[in-house]
Formats: sequence, structure tokens, C-alpha cells
Amino acid sequence: MLAAARSRQVGICVRDCIYMLGMKHANLLRQAQIPLVAPTASRPIVLQERPNPAVAPTAPPLVVDLDDTLLRVDTLYELFVLGLFTKPVQTLSSLLALKSGKAAFKRRLSGIAQLDVGSLPVREELLAYLRQEAATGREIHLATAAGAAVAAGVAERFAIFQSVQSTDRDVNLKGPRKAERLKQLFPAGYVYAGDSRADLPVWQSASAAIIVSANPALSAAVQSAGIPIERIFNKRPGQLSAWIRAIRPHQWVKNAIIFVPVILGWRDVALASVATTLAMLMLLSVVASLTYLVNDMADLSSDRKHWSKRRRPFASGAIPLRDGLLVVGIALPLACLLGLWISPAAGVCLISYVIVTLGYSFGWKRIPLFDTFVIALLLTIRIVIGIAAAKLMPSAWLLTFSMFFFFSLALAKRHTEILRASENDFQKLEGRGYQLHDDSLTLTFGISASMASIVIVVIYLVEEVFARDIYNTPAWLWIAPISIFLFSCRIWVLGHRGRMTDDPVAFALRDRVSIGLGLFVAAAILLAL
Repeated sequence: MLAAARSRQVGICVRDCIYMLGMKHANLLRQAQIPLVAPTASRPIVLQERPNPAVAPTAPPLVVDLDDTLLRVDTLYELFVLGLFTKPVQTLSSLLALKSGKAAFKRRLSGIAQLDVGSLPVREELLAYLRQEAATGREIHLATAAGAAVAAGVAERFAIFQSVQSTDRDVNLKGPRKAERLKQLFPAGYVYAGDSRADLPVWQSASAAIIVSANPALSAAVQSAGIPIERIFNKRPGQLSAWIRAIRPHQWVKNAIIFVPVILGWRDVALASVATTLAMLMLLSVVASLTYLVNDMADLSSDRKHWSKRRRPFASGAIPLRDGLLVVGIALPLACLLGLWISPAAGVCLISYVIVTLGYSFGWKRIPLFDTFVIALLLTIRIVIGIAAAKLMPSAWLLTFSMFFFFSLALAKRHTEILRASENDFQKLEGRGYQLHDDSLTLTFGISASMASIVIVVIYLVEEVFARDIYNTPAWLWIAPISIFLFSCRIWVLGHRGRMTDDPVAFALRDRVSIGLGLFVAAAILLAL
């Protein structure tokens, strides 16, 4: 029995040595596609982790378009908008290159602006499908009308493409030209993923189609051409909701400050002037929404790196940049002309508002502190529009108070953004000129401006109101600076805690405490009359 036991032990040792030697040479066995079988296992263990494309059965090569297909955006418009807000003169002059064809225009734009390809929004469901197919050994190729630099950047970002075809110096790789190129490269057939009717010639020469579009008419056109459909991915659901979010109707409430001069100077306001002011309020809301579109298009790169702004419609690709440019280019000049027709004086103020807003979008917002001064100026211009529409005399006290007060509120918003950037491990405030250590700067200037606005109200009461006997019982007006002081304290406490997530003016018009303080001021004015 002892001899038998020793024999079994020797056998086990020999078996284990053979197994270990096999493991030592596992790489050679893997390359030879020979499964390594452990003596104690009932079935073999294959060390190869995924199918080998050389031996795995595969479907026809899958060729993918880039613009509005793999990406949720069109890189041509991305380049144009980026260049427009960084080098506007060169970008606009590049349109002359269209005389030599789109290929020349794209080449010219590529020399003006460089896209941050890594931040461009991707159609995740399509990308997941491509990766799944690539894992089975299927060839994935990129064929796009975008320029070579953009296409190469995308191929480097995803690393699933075995080849890249793009627009070169002379040929805009789109439609029939793309179809001809792909037939030469894949004579045995291919499957093409596209998004528009421009891809129909490519699908007609393909073995099957992958449609990335929410347009039922496009799917019907592909089917009527007798082209098999491999998959359909919806492109942009919810366009209406995206536009509503883009124009930010919740921000319209702060345009109500246009009525501040009307309320303060109600004795000198005619009924017709009230109607004019109301018309200018509605028009100002439209113009403000259009300028929000401009600012969002200018902020594309920084918004896509932001923890919450990356979900904005233009940044996420929910709204095409082409549509934004068309809407702003047509509607904004018409709104300015309509403002001049309603009230020439108020219309000039409205045009000034548009000019200052465009200056902010084109670069002023990247200058620390000056950007918040511009925001305060824009809010003050709203008050000036109300003065002009109601045909009132401007009040130096009111306009001076407005600048200091709104400068403080704008700094409260920036202070909150700096604190939030620090919490999210950002090194700076993207798209603005602020560093993380600037929080003490915004805090100091913001609180100082807030206190200055209160001092201006107090001086106004002492030097102007009480001295001229404008009100019967002016003592009630002391409620105004007290309420403003309490409101400013609330704004800065919330801002310093990182809780001022919205525009402070819009916040005040929805916050119950702020509304209550405003009602106290209104009641004080009525009691003082």
C-alpha cells in the first residue's frame, strides 16, 4: 500500500511538472491557436480572450460617416463657429474660398481653427454597436466629407477604424464621389452608416444600410431603393424641447426690470407709454433669447467640459449649429428693426444692448471682472430701455445704483462658479478668465459693490427725497435700504456656500424670501406716498 501511495504521489508530481511547463509556453500555444488542457479539467481552457479576425467569420466591412452620424454634430459648422468667435475676420473671408469648391473652403477653415475633437459629442448607441461589431472581428472603416485633420483626430480618439477616408485638397468626399471611392476599396461589398439623402448614392452601391436619422421619409427612400437595412438609430428626438431649453424662457422674468422706471415715475407716465413699454418688454425677451443662442454657440468648447453646461442643446448636439446660425442671422436684425419702429429711442437702446451682448460673446467674457461689469451694464440697459419707452427723464441715482447692485450680483454668480469648479477638480473656470484662487477677489469686489449700492440708496433718500418733500411720509422709505441689505446678505451667503446655481436676478424673482423683501419695499413706497 505504501508503494502504491508513493507511486500515486510521483505520478501527481510528474503531471504537475508537465502542466507547469505547458503554462510556461502558453504564449506559443496561443499563437498557434492550440487549446491548453489541464489534466484535472473536463474541458479545455482557451487562453485567447476574443475571436481572431483572421479566422472568425465576419460580416461585410462596415463603413461609417462622421458628421451627424458617429458624431452628433457637423464638424464643418463646428469649425466655422469656432473660427467666427476667435478669428471673425479671417473666418468670414474664408467664405470666398467656396468659389473653388467645398474642399478648398474646408481646407481654409482648418487653417484658421483647430477643433477639440476629444470633446465633440458622440452618438453613444452607434458607437456601442461599432465596438460590438469590431469585437467579433468585423472591419470598421471611417469615410467622411470632413477634412483630414478632423478625421484623423476622430480615428485616434476611438481606435476602432482600420482605415480613414476623408476630403482631400481637391475632392469633397460626399455623395457620388464617396460611393465611387468605396466601390473601389470594397469591391466585394460593404455596409454603410449614414444620416441624410446625400448618402443615398453610397447606400445604392452598398450591400446594406445603417440609417442614423429620425426622418421616416429617409428610411422609406432607402427601402424603396431595395437596399437592405441592417440597423436604424434615431438621430435627434425632442427638437422642440431642446429649442425651449436653448431660448431659456425662465430668464424672461428678469426683463421685468424694464418696468422699474415706470413704477418709480408713475405720476409722469401716460397709458400709451405703458403699452409701448410692454411691447418693448416682449421684444426684449425675444432679443435676449437670441443672444443666449449666440453666447451658447460661442461657449461650445468650454460648455462641453463643464459639469452641467455640457447638456446645453448646442453643446450636446441636440440642436444643429446650422439652425442656430440661421435663426440668429434672420431674427436678430428683424427684432432690432421692429424695436426702432415701436419706439425710436427705445429701439436705439435695444440695438446698444445687442452690440454689448455680442461684444461679451466675442471675447469680453474672458476678461476677469470686466465680464461682470458688462453683465451689470446689460441689466442697466434694460432699465434705460424702460426709461426711453415710457418717455421719462433718466435718473442718475437709479442708474448708478443699478450698476453697483447688478455688478455685485454678477460677481456672486462668478464666485459660485469658481467654487463649483474647485469642487469638480477643474484647474480654472473654462471659457472665462478666472483662476481657482480668484474666489477671494470676487468675494471682496462683490460684497464691496453690494455695500456701495446700499450707500447710494441712503444718500439718495437723504439728499433727494427728504430734501424735496417728494413723499408725504418719507420715513417709510428706510425700509428700502434695509431690505436691499438683507437681500444682498442672502445672495452672498448662498453664493459663498456654492448654492447660487442660477442667475441671481432670476433666482430673486423665484425665491420666496427675496420676493417677500421686494414686497416690503413696494409697501414702503405706497405708505410713503
